[in-house]
Amino acid sequence: MLGGPGSGKTLTLVESVAARLAAGGSLERIVVLASSRSAAQLIRREIARRVDRAQVSPRVTTMHGFSLGLLRDMGDPEQDLRLLRAPEQEFRIRELMAGLPEDFWPADIREAAPTRAFASQMRELLSRARHHGLDPVLMERLALEKGDALLARAARFFEQYLTVTDFEGTLDYAELVHRTRLLLLEEDVRRSVSSRFDAVVADDVQELDPAQARLLADLAHLGVPVHAFADPQQRTNSFRGATGDAPGILTAVPGATTWHLRDGFRNSSSVRGALDVLCQRLDAAGAPMPPTPAPGAPGLVTCRTYDDEPSELAHVAQQLRHAVLTDGLDWSELAVIVRSGRTQLPVMAREFSRYGVPVEVAGDEVPLAGQMAVQVLLLGLATAANGGRPDPDQTHRLFTSPLCGMDSIAIRRLGRALRAAHPDAGHSSQLLGRCLSEPELLDGVGGDEADLVRSLADLLRGSAALLEAAQPAQEALWALWDGTPWPEQLRRAALGGSRRANHDLDAVVELFDLAARRDDLLGRAGARAFAAEIAGQDIPADTGRELDLVGRGVRLLTAHRAHGGQWRRVWVVGVNEGRWPQLARRGLLLDPRRLSAEAIHSSEVAGQLGDERRLFHVACSRAVEQLHVSAAQGVEGESGRASRFLHELGIEPERVHGRPHQRLTAASLVADLRQVATDPTRPESIRRAAALRLARLGAVEDADGFRPFTAADPHTWWGLRETSGAAAPLPETIRLSGSRLGALLACPRHWFLSSRVGAEAGRATRASLGDVVHILAQQAAKHGLGIEEVTGELDKVWHKVPFEAEWLSASERVAIEGALGRFCEWNETNPHELLGVEEKFSVALEVQGRSVELNGTVDRLELVDGRLKVVDIKTGKHMPENKDMPGFEQLGVYQLAAQLGAFEHLAPGVRQVAPPALLFLRHGETLPEVREQASIDDVPAPEGELVVGPTWVHDKLAEAVAIIDSGEYDARECSMCRFCQFADSCPALHPSKNEVGT
Repeated sequence: MLGGPGSGKTLTLVESVAARLAAGGSLERIVVLASSRSAAQLIRREIARRVDRAQVSPRVTTMHGFSLGLLRDMGDPEQDLRLLRAPEQEFRIRELMAGLPEDFWPADIREAAPTRAFASQMRELLSRARHHGLDPVLMERLALEKGDALLARAARFFEQYLTVTDFEGTLDYAELVHRTRLLLLEEDVRRSVSSRFDAVVADDVQELDPAQARLLADLAHLGVPVHAFADPQQRTNSFRGATGDAPGILTAVPGATTWHLRDGFRNSSSVRGALDVLCQRLDAAGAPMPPTPAPGAPGLVTCRTYDDEPSELAHVAQQLRHAVLTDGLDWSELAVIVRSGRTQLPVMAREFSRYGVPVEVAGDEVPLAGQMAVQVLLLGLATAANGGRPDPDQTHRLFTSPLCGMDSIAIRRLGRALRAAHPDAGHSSQLLGRCLSEPELLDGVGGDEADLVRSLADLLRGSAALLEAAQPAQEALWALWDGTPWPEQLRRAALGGSRRANHDLDAVVELFDLAARRDDLLGRAGARAFAAEIAGQDIPADTGRELDLVGRGVRLLTAHRAHGGQWRRVWVVGVNEGRWPQLARRGLLLDPRRLSAEAIHSSEVAGQLGDERRLFHVACSRAVEQLHVSAAQGVEGESGRASRFLHELGIEPERVHGRPHQRLTAASLVADLRQVATDPTRPESIRRAAALRLARLGAVEDADGFRPFTAADPHTWWGLRETSGAAAPLPETIRLSGSRLGALLACPRHWFLSSRVGAEAGRATRASLGDVVHILAQQAAKHGLGIEEVTGELDKVWHKVPFEAEWLSASERVAIEGALGRFCEWNETNPHELLGVEEKFSVALEVQGRSVELNGTVDRLELVDGRLKVVDIKTGKHMPENKDMPGFEQLGVYQLAAQLGAFEHLAPGVRQVAPPALLFLRHGETLPEVREQASIDDVPAPEGELVVGPTWVHDKLAEAVAIIDSGEYDARECSMCRFCQFADSCPALHPSKNEVGT
């Protein structure tokens, strides 16, 4: 039965099965095959609605489900077969390839062989071989005839793969169908099958690979009536081996009859006309007659190009809202279809949600290891496998996970409590990183946070004890899952309608199902192997627990997922060259498309272009009334041009500039009203009207008493709140370092946010490079290393330094080698006596009646003419002017510390200081540039009269103490503003802004 999109193929299938059942048939004797599990579930429900009696053991399934049932029912009863899902199969292939000899693969591809991409291509190649009925011997013979050494080696690997999976009792999907066909060669099985089934009804047979199609033909040859429904122009599973040969294979069966469905029941006349124009470019071999337009309104088809992707999504969001708010459609009657789920769907879901458009995305688009709940449990399992002693990074992730449930404020509070309990054991971040591996640090620490961490430590130790006793990995996983309130929280959220909670529970169930199937993984080693196996799965698992969508939002889905569905209005977005069609997979090392049953062919792009065009046709044919196709008309690369497909619908694309003027969300409306109400340049009447509308919005309540527009209430506006005072008590001792003193005096606000609040982001690459250079300079000074030895040490650690791009790594390597060369030259020619490198110090003094502690680390301490000289190494590109050196706080603190005896252990009795220096390794010809500061012994007041004395450093400390005691950390414009992470909310730079981040 052939029919185009919307011609009623699936409906005819359902009605034919229902008619058989009404005539006394049974679903136990009728096999109904669908192209996917979700399609099978839909067909099963539709059949059940038309039958007035219960059915025992209905056989509504997929081809793989049917094959597995036959093998289990009629195959070797002693053999317990386990089906390898696609992620497991790919992981198994990577494991086997890792154990191959180094010279197994041809020399020109050995570097690519260990990659995941190569393993993924191998999985597709082996599957395609079985789709065409090839075994390793025949595949190797075809490869040798073609002169392809790589495919010949792949055939030998194919033989090893089959040997290992046979030994394990596992089957992949392609091997499952192949084994079923072999089973049907046995005479007693043939008799049993022909007598057991009254009919086999298969939908969308164009999605079958050749092996599956031949399995249907085998059933027909046994005398089982086979009814197949197809549309060769709607083939979407080419990536799974569908070649379009299935209709031809089935019509070649003796006695086969072909029927055509010509009436259309889906597409309006406008949509049908555009599809007919597109069909002229599709392969017409075996294609059905185009269906007629559905009766009703003519509908609408548009093609548009926008300035960029954000503009495209903003306009589509406006059109979706207009369809619901103005035209009266439901959200569930709308769909947005894209080509790539991984790269496009997450961005679209975020953008549409931001614009107030409710969306629904299928729950199985992400690999199992990418699910948040699974990541948490695998993190706990990895920690338990390590004896329950996580490293600092794992500790922080465990703190914020549902296994513990702390937020950043609670973590900071616990860190302060640990620092107070152990003042000499390190700073708070170090103590936090150790408290799970050293739970004795929590002794004497009270509060809810400490109790949560104790419970987490007990939980990890309990799971570790199970693994230590050689229990299966699933037991340790269950202990982690069952030992916290997290499961009950997810259960309540799921019962309350949370899709996120339902999705997490589905993922956890799938994880435990996989763990139960790997009960051979015992103890710590088994837990590590299981975690590595799940983490190594790069493709989504084909689970049977796909979360049912509740129909409350716009469907966001890929063209593959759209097959079989229909919506009143459809938007096909992101139709850009390079994205749709996707032709970038040409030139694969192992191209499965080259394989056929008779030969190995050359790769061709034309076939792939046809597949992409068919996929586009499927996406467009889902529209009932209106079809809207769009692209971003950028200027850079292929992705910046509209796709050729946009011009194949027979409609001239419309160019749309800018973003929509209509406000898309309530938040944007409130923001506009707030801006008008607080703008003193607007007329009083306009400001009053805006304020009244804000008041009405702020007073809105739903049935549960919830106020959805809290941002309209002036009490929530930060700019109208009173300035906060000093909330924390003043410390008994003020601790300052040289660099922090300079930062505090330059901008108290920046110092407070970075040092006290900890709001500064992580260290950049240049900070990591500075650490490397300092360590190497320390080793060169201590051990007298030359540039060759230092460069050798640099080679050992360079790969650990993160860079955003390879060219940055290359350019920085040249700069750092030059800096180290200057230092080594300077170190070898420096006549001064070296007393120490990387010397820590801590000295106390009293300033303005307050106890102050100076601490820090000097890079080099030298003895010059009986005086102490501090040399500070700088690895940055910025170099201060000479005029800035007299008041450089960092060197001043070093001098004062030396005067106060900080280095008495290195130079007993020496308290006088020589002029300190900054050594800039990135500057200079053969030697680094040097900037010196006058000694405070020689020039205690370089800029005139002292306020506190006896040196200018004491004056600087007094100023810092006054700021800290006042609790007022004002913003000051200074040289750090160019690099400040808090510049966007700085009142010194933006005095007219009242709100943080506006």
